[in-house]
Amino acid sequence: MPAVPMNGQNETAEGAREPQAFSGNGHSALREANDQLAEANAKLKAVTEHVDELKEKLAKLTHDFEVANASKQEAMDAVDQGERKLNLAQRLATALSSENERWGENVQTLRRDAKLLTGDVLLASAFISYAGPFNKPFRTHLMENVFKPFLLDGFRKVAGEDGTIPMSEDADPLKVLTNEAEIAQWNADLLPADTSSAENGCIVCNTSRWPLLIDPQLQGIRWLKQKEGATERNLQIVRLGQKDMMRKLESALENGHSLIIENIGESIDAVLNPVIQRATIKRGSRYFIKVGDKECDFHPDFRLYLHTKLSNPHYPPEIQAETTLVNFTVTMAGLEDQLLNLVVEKERPDLAATSADLVRKLNGFTITMNELEDNILYKLATAEGDITEDVALIEGLEETKRISNDIEHQSVLAKQTQADIIVTSEKYRTVANRSSLLFFFMNDLAKVHTYYRFSLAAFQQVFFRAIDLVSSKNNGAGSTSGGDADEDDEDDGEITVTSNSASNDDGVPLTSEQLTVRCECLKDSITMTLFNYIRRGLFEADKLTVATLLTLKILVNDGRLEANESEYLVHSKTSVDPGNMGPLQEWLPESAWAKIKCLQGLPCFNRLGDDMQTDSDEWSDWFDVENVENAQLPGTYDKDLTPFQKLILFRALRPDRLVYSLSSFIGDTMGKEYISQKPFDMKATFEETNSKTPIFFVLFAGVDPTPWVENLGREMGISLENKRFVNISMGQGQEAPAEAILKRYAKEGGWVMLQNCHLMSSWVPKLERLLEIVSEGAHEDFRCFLSAEPPPMASMRNMPESLMQSCIKVANEAPSNIQSNLIRAWDNFSQDTIDSCAKPTEMKACLFSLCWFHAVVSERNRFGPQGWSRKYSFNTGDLTICANVLRSYLDANDEVPWDDLRYIFGEIMYGGHITDAWDRRTCSTYLKVYQDPALLSSRTGVELAPGFKSPSPNDMDYSDYIKYVEECMPPESPALFGLHANAEIKALAQRTDSLFFNIIGMGLGGAGGSDNDISSTNNEDGGSSGSRASGNGLVSDTMKDLLARLPPEFELVALGIKAKPLLQGPDGPYLVVALQECSRMNALLAEMRRSLEDLDKGLKGQLNMTQEMEDLANALRLNQWPGRDPFSRCRWQQLAWPSNKSLSSQFQDLLARVEQLKEWTSAFKTPSCLWISGLFNPMSYLTALRQIVSRKCGKPLDKMTIETHVTNIYDPEKAKEMEAIDGAFIHGMYLEGGRWPRGEEAGDPFDVAGTPCAGSLVESAPKELLSEMPVIFVKVVPQDEEERGDDIYQCPVYYTSMRGPTYLFPASLRTSSCLTPEQAVLRGTAMILSDD
Repeated sequence: MPAVPMNGQNETAEGAREPQAFSGNGHSALREANDQLAEANAKLKAVTEHVDELKEKLAKLTHDFEVANASKQEAMDAVDQGERKLNLAQRLATALSSENERWGENVQTLRRDAKLLTGDVLLASAFISYAGPFNKPFRTHLMENVFKPFLLDGFRKVAGEDGTIPMSEDADPLKVLTNEAEIAQWNADLLPADTSSAENGCIVCNTSRWPLLIDPQLQGIRWLKQKEGATERNLQIVRLGQKDMMRKLESALENGHSLIIENIGESIDAVLNPVIQRATIKRGSRYFIKVGDKECDFHPDFRLYLHTKLSNPHYPPEIQAETTLVNFTVTMAGLEDQLLNLVVEKERPDLAATSADLVRKLNGFTITMNELEDNILYKLATAEGDITEDVALIEGLEETKRISNDIEHQSVLAKQTQADIIVTSEKYRTVANRSSLLFFFMNDLAKVHTYYRFSLAAFQQVFFRAIDLVSSKNNGAGSTSGGDADEDDEDDGEITVTSNSASNDDGVPLTSEQLTVRCECLKDSITMTLFNYIRRGLFEADKLTVATLLTLKILVNDGRLEANESEYLVHSKTSVDPGNMGPLQEWLPESAWAKIKCLQGLPCFNRLGDDMQTDSDEWSDWFDVENVENAQLPGTYDKDLTPFQKLILFRALRPDRLVYSLSSFIGDTMGKEYISQKPFDMKATFEETNSKTPIFFVLFAGVDPTPWVENLGREMGISLENKRFVNISMGQGQEAPAEAILKRYAKEGGWVMLQNCHLMSSWVPKLERLLEIVSEGAHEDFRCFLSAEPPPMASMRNMPESLMQSCIKVANEAPSNIQSNLIRAWDNFSQDTIDSCAKPTEMKACLFSLCWFHAVVSERNRFGPQGWSRKYSFNTGDLTICANVLRSYLDANDEVPWDDLRYIFGEIMYGGHITDAWDRRTCSTYLKVYQDPALLSSRTGVELAPGFKSPSPNDMDYSDYIKYVEECMPPESPALFGLHANAEIKALAQRTDSLFFNIIGMGLGGAGGSDNDISSTNNEDGGSSGSRASGNGLVSDTMKDLLARLPPEFELVALGIKAKPLLQGPDGPYLVVALQECSRMNALLAEMRRSLEDLDKGLKGQLNMTQEMEDLANALRLNQWPGRDPFSRCRWQQLAWPSNKSLSSQFQDLLARVEQLKEWTSAFKTPSCLWISGLFNPMSYLTALRQIVSRKCGKPLDKMTIETHVTNIYDPEKAKEMEAIDGAFIHGMYLEGGRWPRGEEAGDPFDVAGTPCAGSLVESAPKELLSEMPVIFVKVVPQDEEERGDDIYQCPVYYTSMRGPTYLFPASLRTSSCLTPEQAVLRGTAMILSDD
């Protein structure tokens, strides 16, 4: 190696130097060494250079190797990266492959929809703006028949025939406003799962105005509470008038929270107007709003919701414009689905639990799937760089897809399971359908009386109780054949159904046959239980109405009755041109013939008119039968007609017997229990209550609920003595004690009874809120009892709607027959009362007669205006005070002061209630008969009524009188009141008319349901039911017909000019009457024309619908003269004459009046025989007559009077041939409660001032309620020459049979022994100007 020689040389050199220092011979060796060194160094250099060269080559080779390795590694890395990208791309493609087709379709759909967005958004905007207040059918009507055609026509005009219309053919606002996931979330938040509710959710969530929820069933507010219940929303719920409302409002405004103002009325505090109007003030970038006198920050996240429980509120235009009304009233279809779930939950809890879980899962799946899809799209949209290199993204997408596939798989399984459950659940659909029908039937009853209000919560309680009441022996569970239970099981007792009641004893589900039987039992139980719940709170007069309506609804809904037959029964239509009656005119009323001809529209009656004319005698005999419902119909009609078709016939021919026929029909169809009611059971009623449910007693004369509550309380250990019961009679100053005791007993437990709440109308709304507050967490023994008198009219309100909905109502009226009234009146006294008098015999006799008098005058009200022309509330206090007066007068006088007693009783005590002079005459006549000295005679006595004499006071004590009444009292009849049998016929016919008028008012026209009703803007059935789907069409047709036939107005200016020269003549007063009548007619015609034209514009949308227009439309729908309802804002009745006729009949009357005025004013010649009924003011004509005769006689007008003489002229045309000296002929009058004989029965004629007269007042003919009077000669005579005598009956003349305020003048009629003046008074005999 080169290093070794070098070292050797160094060592040699060192060794050489050392000897050189010591010797001189070392120079040669040194040179040699140096040469060697140089040689070695050269070699070293060469080696070094070679080494360096090798190193360079090595470095180059190493570099080339490294470069090759790097290239190789780079290639390998590129291959690996490509493989990884390919793998990730494959995974990404796999993850998104299932979405590719759907997204592709969505892209195409979005591109297509983008072109249609203009029209779809316009339609959705219109839907949000206008559809909220309406029910589902009317919303559909608006969208399909109004909005869509309008937009399509507008787009076509712009785009042309070949242009593209920017609107979807099947445009649906819900597709624009929401999606399935959002709807699923709403459903999860307790929004009902029906289309109408989804639409409501869309409107609430998308409107730019604050929503106002019309929510009588509280389903909307329940959803809102859940939807806005998140912690960050800090939902606050307040009421108007609440102390801290403004503080909570300010806090919500400033912090962006949600606020619900619940249970508002029909007005809103003015302090809220800036908030409702969003009247914000901008300062810089901040917004402020004024609340009262304070400015608050307006946070953009603030949400305000207004809510009302009112079912049909009427808000002023400003509220409607500044808020979005949203109708959350439950729909029939929606409620049916809800009730189906409740039935299944009760009958099959296993299926219900599974179904509920599946619904929750499916809603959750829908929401999760939407979130996952959004997440995928978000990640893809926000990914940076090469997406195939983002492993985390792709792995996340794979996990998302895995979850999505898992959810989709579970959804398929869940939907399959749910479909199987639905198949089973649908078997209970008939039960849910019946129950839904019953709720809307119950909801409609508020149209009959404001006390008949019920909540959905109360209905559900009754619904569940009815299911529990079904006994297992009737449900088919114990029979494998599905038949009825064995007779041996009848004594097993009723078994309450448990939760697995839809299974056999061994747990096996029922067969289809058994389930059908079970469902029928459930329907019957629910119907009966609900009817009993309702009936307990009904007035006696309304019970048959409600039972009839329920029966008709169920029969039509179940397909057991044709809707058109139901309509014929309810409406009882008449033919406009019935034609000639032939032989029927001898006995059949014309009104009945018009109905018979209309009935021929039904196939079963298509030959009825001809058959009646052919067999007139047979039909006449049948018509005259008293209990016609039990008689066999002539011909083959008895076997050909169904029981219901017979009702239709009775409605046309014998409406007075329809009440009894209906009762029999309902009993046979629905069951006897729907007609006969068990006595009121206070304990059973109490068992239905809880601490949150008050009991509301309706107060009637002679009925006191206090003992019922007190006696029950003692049984349960609650009484005044142990201070757990408090009875407060409400009045001024009692508010604070009532509120304090309610709060105290709600905490401690106890009963509170608040009586006469109707006296505190301004406080009861506060009571309603207080009961809501204290019932939350109230003691289980807390109960509240309320009582109030009903308002004077059924449509008036004296109690809050929501309070009546929450109460169990009890209307337990006292028996209304005269025997019960008599016994109840006698029970107010005792033997001690009689013995306390100095003259016990006289006291006994007079007191019994007084009790009879009290019973008669109290019960006479049921005969309507013929009984008393006005309604009077005679009470027990009148009787007891009169008894005290009787005892005092007997003690103070030796003889019975009959005249004094009659005067005090008739003019002061009972007469103090009476405001009508003719009614006071009736009262005095009764006392003249009843308070008579013959009372004290043991031999004769007083005939209190036909077949019922006053008993001998010498032979009876107090208790004997009760036995005498119970044993000797004749059957109830009008004769007991001194009335003719026709009075009962009329009362029954009026009851029939009232019954069906209420049914028509509730909307029944033949349909059992109301999901097709588009005439009501309040709710899906508006609380309305029936076949009013064509209601607006009926209104429109009627309106157009009236406008077409409405005569033009009179030219008053021209008539005035024409009459001016004649006014100073002898007939001047008549001309004044004619001009006044024309002026009144013009006012009526102008108002009719204006209101009808306004309604036409309102229906077309050209004017806002006002309350007046709604009232007019409702009257047209009911065929009622507009304005007759005292609460109507329509003015027709104010400008018209008094009448009880229907709209169609009164309009015909109007046309006839116009014709008479035209004839009168054509030459201003007064008709020689005037149709006095055709005048607005008949008294003006009679006054003009007196004025003319007084001028002729030269006597003062106030000294002249009129006499009425009934002629033997029946044709007004014949009267024109005669002259009425000092008087005039009039016609068009009818007699009620009597009859004027004709022909030979009238007797020999007699002459009055040259006018032939004949006849005297006689008894009414059977079933002839109104007897047409002959032409009447009205003669003006001085007062001192007026015909008087005991045989002259001063007969009141009324405009209509309503009597009372329609009184005109007294007519003097001759009487005979057939009908004395006293008998005529008790008969209620009067003349009427209209035949109604």
